[in-house]
Amino acid sequence: MSWRFISLPPQDGYHMVTSFVSVADYVNRGGKNTLLIFSVKEPFVNVGVHQEVWLEVDLEFTKKMKIPVVRRDLGGGTVVITAGEHDYFIVVRQEDAPRNPTELYRKFLTPVVNVLRSYGLNADLRDQDIVVNGKKISGNGAMTRGNSVVLAGNILLSLDVDLISKCIKVPTEKFRDKMAKDMSEWLTSLEKELGYVPPRDEINRKLKEAFEKELGIKFEDSTLTPEEIELWEKLASEKAKEEWIFYKDNRHPNIHTERCVKISSAVALCHLDYKARKLLRITLKIVNKKIDEISISGDFFVMSPNGFIEYLEDRLKGVSANLEEIREVILDEFNEKKPVIFGFNENDLIDALTEIMRKPEIQEVI
Repeated sequence: MSWRFISLPPQDGYHMVTSFVSVADYVNRGGKNTLLIFSVKEPFVNVGVHQEVWLEVDLEFTKKMKIPVVRRDLGGGTVVITAGEHDYFIVVRQEDAPRNPTELYRKFLTPVVNVLRSYGLNADLRDQDIVVNGKKISGNGAMTRGNSVVLAGNILLSLDVDLISKCIKVPTEKFRDKMAKDMSEWLTSLEKELGYVPPRDEINRKLKEAFEKELGIKFEDSTLTPEEIELWEKLASEKAKEEWIFYKDNRHPNIHTERCVKISSAVALCHLDYKARKLLRITLKIVNKKIDEISISGDFFVMSPNGFIEYLEDRLKGVSANLEEIREVILDEFNEKKPVIFGFNENDLIDALTEIMRKPEIQEVI
């Protein structure tokens, strides 16, 4: 089977997060599976599609330093993208990709693992990440786009822990110092492991060889088609708009809180961070013993169907603040829509809502 191999020059954040969309459109129209490689021109904060910017990003710092905040179409957590990354998008036809997320990551990330091992590193796949001696050196995420599957990831060449820690929202400066120390302990890079950064051309050559050997494919060096470039430019312009960047924030502008508070005898507002396989961040407003509004955000991945989280939020709106009724709605929607989610399941969501509904501030109004 023949694949395209495309290496692009450094891009800004808006072009980086939209490049795979135009390639997915090409693949959807019968084009070849594609491995797309590039890096970034300047640092930017990359927010997951299911996250609220105000909860994740230190906007005061990023505005001061003129560091763009970019929302991608993929799930996962907030990351700070720098020139110290070697980034890739793997875009394939749906029939060529396992439906099970674990099998998907194993199939398409094994070549990346093998590239790292070729440098003598003790690299292994752990969920959707690649680790070296237990430290993360590659973060990855996947989604479906029409009839194609996209897997996005990177290899960390070098790390700027100080910049990363300053871009992420934290409760106190002391916590920020701890976060920077923790990141140094659980993240690594080729520079840290090897003492130098291999040339990008060398890494590209190794990636091509590893993918061809593992998947039984042949690459042809290629470029984006005029149609892909036209769509890419259009999408990059759209992603630079604040309506998209703050889409999740603006969907729930009246429930921005990180605490629980009883507003009146009939109204309560409450936030909960719940650790499933990934982080679930629930903000809930109860009015007259019903769910008036709910935000479900976090660093999870929803591969399909598109828009499921927003649909579920809308479906829960107006439901009685009764745990059994909430549970029934969630189970019904998961059973009907059959979402493919990496990071939590229906029982995790039920447990999170059970915990938040039992908060004293909520109990007092229901």
